[in-house]
Amino acid sequence: MRGVLRSLTVVVAGSGLVLGVAYLPAPLSLVRGTSHASATTPRVEPITQAQAICPGPEALGIAGLTDSLAQVVSVTAAAAPDSALPTGLAVGQNAGTLTMSGLPTGGTWAAPVTVRGQTTSATISTAQSALVAGDGAMAPGTVATQRSWVTSGDNRGLVTAACVPAAASSWLIAGGGDPGRRERLVLTNPGPNPVTVDLTVLGVNGPIQSPNGHGLVVGPRARTVVLLDAIAGSEPSPVIHVVVQGGEVAAVLSDAWLDGVISRGGDDTAPVAAPAREQVMAGVAIEGRATLRIAVPGDGEAVVEARVLTASGPKPLDANGVTRLAAHSTKDVDLSALPPDAYAVQVRADVPVVAAAMIDRRLAPGAASDLAWSGASAPITTLAGMALDRKALDGPGGTGLMGRLELAATYHPASVQVTTVDATGQASTKEVAIGADSVSSLALDGATSVWVTPLTGGVRAAVLTWVTAADGTLLSVTPLADLTLTSTSVRLRELRN
Repeated sequence: MRGVLRSLTVVVAGSGLVLGVAYLPAPLSLVRGTSHASATTPRVEPITQAQAICPGPEALGIAGLTDSLAQVVSVTAAAAPDSALPTGLAVGQNAGTLTMSGLPTGGTWAAPVTVRGQTTSATISTAQSALVAGDGAMAPGTVATQRSWVTSGDNRGLVTAACVPAAASSWLIAGGGDPGRRERLVLTNPGPNPVTVDLTVLGVNGPIQSPNGHGLVVGPRARTVVLLDAIAGSEPSPVIHVVVQGGEVAAVLSDAWLDGVISRGGDDTAPVAAPAREQVMAGVAIEGRATLRIAVPGDGEAVVEARVLTASGPKPLDANGVTRLAAHSTKDVDLSALPPDAYAVQVRADVPVVAAAMIDRRLAPGAASDLAWSGASAPITTLAGMALDRKALDGPGGTGLMGRLELAATYHPASVQVTTVDATGQASTKEVAIGADSVSSLALDGATSVWVTPLTGGVRAAVLTWVTAADGTLLSVTPLADLTLTSTSVRLRELRN
């Protein structure tokens, strides 16, 4: 009997590479389910499509409320310059574009970019998210960043969000139970069909039971903004798990704090690294109040050890440095006693945990302040980068936004190639070495984007940005995420019987 000829595609994923469609090689018996010839070498190619989704104005479009405030955010996007791409990855000379459009209403906000390393920017003042899409040769290394900067008033603060791809599961850490603390969760669905979202909030006493976080519907190519207070109430240490049915969403959590009439600042947080027995937060620049938040998603109690990494090596938090956390619960660990310095925070546990760290800058009690969150990130295995808004770097009133790349290596010495692109489009590279269980910093003066390519060892990275003002420092921390650069697939042929 002759089999019917079919083509099958095998998709493989792993270690920073999303392996997608390309080839199907060896004869395969569909009757027996076994191959009768060795498979040919899988073909690895640069990806040809990439998306990054920015939340847009977090205070606009809250479900059930009429927008009464004005808010403007800027979005900047770029594709990595050729010099930052890993050795051997040739993107070719095929045409490609980097575009920016709105969700839900669409439209194009900025001129398409066709040159790798060049940035494009737009501002958003409506209840929309931004969809940044890299196509063709511009897809590998597509990144985007959202920023808002307010120097006075109730919304004083420097807020930065890394624009993220959509996902079916996300962990978000920020917020608190202080009076005037406002947490807004922005959910954006880039797909053509509606999706259903369930939110689980963990707290110091375990999961918070609320019907308000279940069965949330996000329409096709639309966004929904949820007030976390309606779910978590006054929980002092919330950690949110976003689970999507029927598709994926991009989830970003906004944490803003108005203490009476005094602004305490705010920041946006993108999803942190998935639950694991080790979590590392880079860019934790402590100078005053600071907090480490840990959550145990699983059913077992966790024994957790936390320490900080410095330029001269690791240091314990205290004489013990070990704490216990009940299953499905959270805990805040005070880091304020640490002397001012640039740290990374390392958390190790006997069961998977999630973690993030918050830093606060305040000149004096009763003065305005600003806060920043650094979520745990995974080691960089391919490439990580961030687009920096050149106009923002010039600063309102000429005050100037400063930037610094923070690197952290664990267990073994490590090295990375750091590539920066200036306002003329000129890229420059520098190799940076980081000691074992140590951190290193690099100024980003004049850069419009920064890229980290791993060379040896395991490295996490974050970008710290700040403004020094007369009434105190405004600051933000943006962890850098590993980027998907290639796709791999295997073509199979059916063996005729």
